[in-house]
Amino acid sequence: MKLNQLRQLIKEELEEIQKEEHTPIDEVGKFFVVRKPKGKMTKEDMVYEATVFDEIKKEETEGVYKNKSEANRHATESLKEYEGRLKEIENAMNEFREAKKGINDKKKAARDIIEKLK
Repeated sequence: MKLNQLRQLIKEELEEIQKEEHTPIDEVGKFFVVRKPKGKMTKEDMVYEATVFDEIKKEETEGVYKNKSEANRHATESLKEYEGRLKEIENAMNEFREAKKGINDKKKAARDIIEKLK
C-alpha cells in the first residue's frame, strides 16, 4: 500500500468518526428557567425546562431553579410585581389625562372670558 493510499484511508476513517452522532454527558440534568415577564405573559410562558446544552439569555432571565415548584413560585411573584407596576403606570397616565383635561377646560374658559372682554 502506498503512502498516499494510506493517508486517504486515514482521512476517510476520520471523516466517518466525525459524522457519528456524539451524545455528551450531562451530570447536571434538567432545571427550570424563569423568564422576565413582559407583554401578556402567563406563568406558564415564563417557566420552561432546560439543560446545560440549551441557550439561556441572561438579560431575559429572572432565575434558574432545580425545583419546578420554586420556579413556579418565583414566576408567580414576578408576574404579580410586573402587573402591579403596569397598574401604577396606568393610574399615573389616567391622572395625567385628567389633569390635562382640567387644564384644557381652564384654558378654554380663560379664552371665553378674553373673547367677552374684547
